[in-house]
Amino acid sequence: MRTTVTLDDDAFGTAQAYAQARGLKLGEALSELVRRGSGERLPLRKSGEVWVFDLPPDTPRVSARQVRGLLDETP
Repeated sequence: MRTTVTLDDDAFGTAQAYAQARGLKLGEALSELVRRGSGERLPLRKSGEVWVFDLPPDTPRVSARQVRGLLDETP
């Protein structure tokens, strides 16, 4: 379906970068992003003063060492 939409500059930039990174046309990227945004959400719960969510059981673990390594790579 063809349509015309008006996007905020930051939303357009995000969609354009998403499309380029995945080799998609802009319309395909927007469709994927809308589907992802409207999909199933993880339920939030409050733990003390912090909002948290539980990941699905098959989610790979990320260690503190991996996080530190990624932070060290950040310019």
